[in-house]
This record gives sequence, structure tokens and C-alpha cells, in this order.
Amino acid sequence: MSKKKLIAIILSIIILILVVIPMAVTVVAYNANFNIRVADESSFDFENFNMIRIPIEFESNKSQTLRGYIYSNTEDISNKKALIVFSHGYLGTHSDYLDQINYFAQNDYLVLGYDNTGSGISDGETLIGLAQSPIDLDSALTYVENDEVLSKYKILLYGHSWGGYAVAAVLNYDHNVTAIVSRSGFSNSRDMLVEYGSNLYGNFIQILSPYAYVYEKFKFGNSVDLNGIRGINNSPSTQVLLLHSEDDPVISLKNSLLIHKEEYLNPERIHTIKYQNKGHDVVQLNPLDENSIELDMDVMQDILDFYENAIV
Repeated sequence: MSKKKLIAIILSIIILILVVIPMAVTVVAYNANFNIRVADESSFDFENFNMIRIPIEFESNKSQTLRGYIYSNTEDISNKKALIVFSHGYLGTHSDYLDQINYFAQNDYLVLGYDNTGSGISDGETLIGLAQSPIDLDSALTYVENDEVLSKYKILLYGHSWGGYAVAAVLNYDHNVTAIVSRSGFSNSRDMLVEYGSNLYGNFIQILSPYAYVYEKFKFGNSVDLNGIRGINNSPSTQVLLLHSEDDPVISLKNSLLIHKEEYLNPERIHTIKYQNKGHDVVQLNPLDENSIELDMDVMQDILDFYENAIV
């Protein structure tokens, strides 16, 4: 075997080990979690709540139609305190949060709840990826800004988990947002992919972090770089409430928006509440009990008080 041929074989093996195989593993693992569609299987029935809802729809980035509702405690939606735009979590739909939507509606807020791409009643064959959530929220806010009635309201954002990331990251898009509540939210998709992958496949998945970034960059372009910390700093007058539990089994504190308070501009507007033994769903009274769906009214009151102060 000639020296040139031997070098070519060695280089091919190196490329295979360092590029082809890890990228292939990354693509397979990524698509296994996002190349799926989520059905609306909420345990809540809208008919059990004393609300009215008005169907809405709008287009997102690839002309896919996203659908949802405007929720209110009365048929007259022209004189409420403010508009809360809600962003749901991964593998869920906005209907999974009807109890919280109802809480805000009964306190005289309008709530816009919609399903992300590939979820529930919205179009899209798959979820696409983590960066899709702030993209869809950007589309929802654009819809609000162009609506004759909704555009008159102060805009408040509320998101959980994937949605908690979205409500911070969407601030990179320069919308006029008065306040956001991010509960159990993370700052950027890359770190969250590594943590989520490690929980599923083991810590060795951490070596795939740069490959996950390259793949997301290919799928989403510059949108993948619009993380939550930058978003909050891009909107320095927006009031921020960050909620997270130390024992969150899905998004650890190291990837939480909550621990970055010293990095935010105008830190006096950043409000944080760190819980213990509240798991991933801090608004639930018994979050570690999978069969419990009772709201923790103290937590909900804290969120409501934050909104009330923000819109004064």
C-alpha cells in the first residue's frame, strides 16, 4: 500500500469518527424527539370552565397555520386589564393549561392561547425543533399587533418550560412587551438539548453539543442564536418574573433563566422565585403527584400580583 493511499485511509477514518458518525447520531437523536406530531390529549374540558373563547388563526414562518383561541370571562373583550399571550410546553398543547388560562380570565384578563407548529389544532407535520417555539410566539405577537382590538392592550407573556424559553427569547424580535412570566424556562436550545439528551441517553451525549448546534443552525438559521438572556437584555424595560424549582427533573437550575440575574440589564426589574420540591410544574399544588391537577393558589397569586404591578 502506497504512503498516499495510507494517509487517505487514515484521514477518511478520522473524518468518519469526528464528523460523519457523531453528526449522524445527532440527527437521529434529534429527529426522534422532534420529528413527531403532538395530539391534543388534554385532561381538561373547556366546557367545565366558565369562559368564552373566540377561535383565531395566523401564519407562522413557513406559512403554516397556527390555531388557538382568545379566552375571556365575558363576551365583551374590549375592556379587560391586559392581554396575556401564552406559550405551552414541549409535548403539550395550550389546552393542557386551561386551568391557568381560566384563572387569569376570571381575574379580568384576556388570554391568547395557541398551539405551536406540529401540535394540537395547529398545522405542521412535526414539532421541527426547540427554536420553533419563539418563532411561533413571534408570529402570535405579530398577529396581535395587527388586530384592531388586541393591539390596544398591554402585552404580557406567560410560558412554561419550552414556552418559558420562548417568552424570553422572543424579546429578541423587538415587540413591545410589558412583562413576561417564565416558569421552569431555559435560556438556549443548545444547552437544553444536551441536558435533555443526557437524561435520555447518558452523559456521553454531551460530546455531541457542537453537532447539535450545527444541525439546529441548518434547520433554523440565525433564530437558533436568539437565546433568553439576550432577549431579556434586548428589552430592558420589560418586567420579568422567573420561577424555577431546585429539584426540577427536566430543566436543571444550571440551565435555568433564573440563575443569570447578574447578567441582566436593569436587574431591579428582574424578579425571581426559587422553590424546593416543586418539580417541573411549580404552579401545581402537588407537582410530584402525576394524578394531581390542583393549582397552588399561592403561586398563582404571586404571578397575578406581578402582572398587576407591571400594568400600573
